[in-house]
Amino acid sequence: ETNTTDPSLSNVTSGYMDCWENAGHKFSRLPYGLMVFAWVCMGICLCGLVGNGKVMWFLAFHMKQNPFNVYILNLAFADFSLLLLFLLLVLAFLSSTAICPYWHQMLYFYIDFRCVAEVLCHFFDLSSLGLLTAISVEQCICIL
Repeated sequence: ETNTTDPSLSNVTSGYMDCWENAGHKFSRLPYGLMVFAWVCMGICLCGLVGNGKVMWFLAFHMKQNPFNVYILNLAFADFSLLLLFLLLVLAFLSSTAICPYWHQMLYFYIDFRCVAEVLCHFFDLSSLGLLTAISVEQCICIL
């Protein structure tokens, strides 16, 4: 007697797997608090981008240029760039958790983007701290 059924093929489906069937499973790996924290960070970044954009627009086009205004303008630009990078990092994190079929391709892009953004974040953070130090030293010298 011959058995024509192969036990290894008994669990085969049609070969089509809907990504959104397992979307709940993908999101369940991220804690709810982390998702809320990411959305709060995005809101703070957007408010900071608007505020720094207004400062840059006001100082660049509506005020006379003096050394103090140039310091503040450069500080606003450094902070604007830093907040933009943070916003892009949070968006990349959230989108990498939501994209199911291209997860492996997106993962490599996310890792490369995160490394480049990390270097740029350090650069803009240190330049903003340096500008704050220069402003403080100049104000102290003016008082003396």
